[in-house]
Amino acid sequence: MPNLTPRRLTLNIPIIVLWVASVGVGVFGYFFLQAGNAAQADFYNTGGSDYLQYLNLQTQSTIGGMLLTAGIVGVFIALATHARNWAAAATAAAQNQAAYDDLFGRDLDEEDDDDDDDGFEAVGLEARDEEPVAAAPVTAAPAATESAPVDAEAAPEPETPKDSTDRA
Repeated sequence: MPNLTPRRLTLNIPIIVLWVASVGVGVFGYFFLQAGNAAQADFYNTGGSDYLQYLNLQTQSTIGGMLLTAGIVGVFIALATHARNWAAAATAAAQNQAAYDDLFGRDLDEEDDDDDDDGFEAVGLEARDEEPVAAAPVTAAPAATESAPVDAEAAPEPETPKDSTDRA
């Protein structure tokens, strides 16, 4: 039998760390890229001729772009993981609902109140009447029908009470 109790909500710490790290790396990469590009523009405008400084500024821009890309990819991975976890939770909830419906024998979402069936016909009982029925007095055993002959020697005689207080 499946577990029908709802799962307690918990924090998914690795996903939270992935979100924070992705956003942090993306923001750091963006500022690193902007600083490298601004420094390169300044280097070009001043007519710089130091190749070591030029290569360092290009490296800063490249690393900044890579960090920004890594942050964006990390955000997409975190988003895809959230979507996958949501889909798995929705599937589990549907399976639990189906198991619950199977356990109790009917789908509670269906509209089946139109046929005035209270469920007794499905198990071979007659439908309940609106008025309560009084209990019938206890009588002797019913007589045997003609379709099934009764062997007189095998059938025991019904006992009659000896006095009015003896009910056995």
